Amino acid sequence: MKYIAVLDHEHLDNALFLTAFAKSLSAHKDRQGIIVHGGSEYTERLIQTGMMREDAEIRAIKDLNRRLIALFADHGISTIGMNSYQKEMILRTENQVVVNKSLIDQLPETPFLLLSSLVKGDNGNVFNLSLSDLTKAIEKTFDDHEIVLFSMDDRDEIIQGKGRVKSLITLDLDESFKTRYLPKEFHEFQQDFILTTPSDFSLWPKLMNETRIVSTT
Repeated sequence: MKYIAVLDHEHLDNALFLTAFAKSLSAHKDRQGIIVHGGSEYTERLIQTGMMREDAEIRAIKDLNRRLIALFADHGISTIGMNSYQKEMILRTENQVVVNKSLIDQLPETPFLLLSSLVKGDNGNVFNLSLSDLTKAIEKTFDDHEIVLFSMDDRDEIIQGKGRVKSLITLDLDESFKTRYLPKEFHEFQQDFILTTPSDFSLWPKLMNETRIVSTT
């Protein structure tokens, strides 16, 4: 199986997390999936300078895409970084999100693939699709990819997730679990996914510190 590794809003402002994640990618040697990201608190900082929210979101996400490419390069990782509206890779129509699978399949195999949540609407405008909707659409398009989220509890890096059950049904996820472990953008997510840590991600696909969340739908 390959992965869809999700860099969520909170973790994108966490330098220690990003460094650990980059080191894990370097251990993979070759591309084994797709990395996706949305925005971060950087958007709010741009708004404070006087920018409109919509403009700030687009600029912040574009900047983040470039900064992540630079970070990965510092760790010897070659990355194809794209905003998902480019070449109409991902379109948001009135009723669905459409991923251009053939276009992604045509990309070179060696560099890692980093996609932002900036997609094109059916009116031609660029906008920020929710990270959960983006992740869901890509997973449905590539059925051999598993979704990987990263624990919000920093203690997981130390205690290796011993306090977590290894397999859970989404129906059983109480609010305390969501608050402690899940990114806010995925509290109502109804897809199967793996919850792990950035350091353990280096072992993909044989993770040691994982919890599999199984959807009831």
